[in-house]
Amino acid sequence: MKKYFVVYVILSFIVLVGFLIDANIHNNQAPPAVNTVNVNGIVQQVSANWGSFEALNTANFEYNFLIMNNDGDILHATTENLPQTMYTAIARGFLPMNIFTNDELAGMVLIETFYIGGGFQSSERLSDMMLFALILVCFLNFAFLITVYVKIIRPFKRIQQFAHKISLGILDESLPINKNNIFGLFTQSFDIMRESLKDARQKQHNTERAHKELIASLSHDIKTPVTSIKLISELLQVKSTDPITTEKLQTIETKANEITRLMNDMLHSTLESLGELNVSPTIESSEILQTLFKNADHLSKIRQSHIPSCLIEIDTVRMEQVIGNIIINSYKYADTEIDVTYALMNEGLQIDISDYGKGVEAEALELITTKFYRGQNTKSKEGEGLGLYVVKQLMQKMGGGIEVFNRQDGFTIRLWVRLG
Repeated sequence: MKKYFVVYVILSFIVLVGFLIDANIHNNQAPPAVNTVNVNGIVQQVSANWGSFEALNTANFEYNFLIMNNDGDILHATTENLPQTMYTAIARGFLPMNIFTNDELAGMVLIETFYIGGGFQSSERLSDMMLFALILVCFLNFAFLITVYVKIIRPFKRIQQFAHKISLGILDESLPINKNNIFGLFTQSFDIMRESLKDARQKQHNTERAHKELIASLSHDIKTPVTSIKLISELLQVKSTDPITTEKLQTIETKANEITRLMNDMLHSTLESLGELNVSPTIESSEILQTLFKNADHLSKIRQSHIPSCLIEIDTVRMEQVIGNIIINSYKYADTEIDVTYALMNEGLQIDISDYGKGVEAEALELITTKFYRGQNTKSKEGEGLGLYVVKQLMQKMGGGIEVFNRQDGFTIRLWVRLG
């Protein structure tokens, strides 16, 4: 930026100094000497031909002139565009000479004795130079402003937009690098940072996925020996005649079943976080939703409106999981009453789940349904940032959708359920 400003100042200074020097040179030029011989010749010719000025048209005079009578009327002019009055001619530097005939004053001849570069022409030249200097300075100003916009303002706006995309987690779009602008090296560093973040996120994703795949694999493999233990305990119960031994074998079977359920839950949870959410929609009555909300309302905070009677296409187990995640989040972050309202729309059955808490930060609204995202007001709460992500995935696989928005008095999650 500094070098562009210095260049602008130098060029403006050169224009100003050049203008002053040129004006001073022309103002100090001495006017050319008047050729008295030619002036006297004109006076003599006019005096000799007074009353018959046509003869003057064939003569070759060095100066232009005009002839006036004593009343100020123009009798003859050697060319057009000469002054029309004596006062104007004298003001422009014409030399007045009296004409006598028969020793009487007949009129006056006004002779243009100055050249370009003289008084009037010098003033015109000075005005032209001032106009040219003004135009040149305006052009320099315009060029400077264009340079500032191209080299500073536009690159800065691009960096600002790029930073906003990075804050949203959009790391695939690179920042155009131009080393010639003022932010050239900074832009390059910014793009290197983007590549590093993208690489770090990819490595994190791969590590997390490998970790979850390991858990899923172990959960599945553990079920095999547990199943064997269960089968052996059942077989021994059949052959056992001792009541105490039979009781112990039943305990072993119960614990094997418990381990199996825990492994199933762990496997199910791991597959969900890996994106393998299996959905099997069926046609159900809309009234089942009220039952699902009632089952999820462990703290008795839900108030439901009347639900339109219709057929909907949902996976009941998955829909129960969707409702459960939303209600648990509301319990955790809002801890207020929850209103559930229904409306039959062209898009499907609309379900609004509204609480009366502080809501979500505006910049976080479009991020809370992404994987592992947790807003500023959730740092003190337990959680992994998967609840609403799972909700969004399940709703989309059931042919519906989800929308989140703040209200003046709270926060709403809107679900769309496909009609059957």
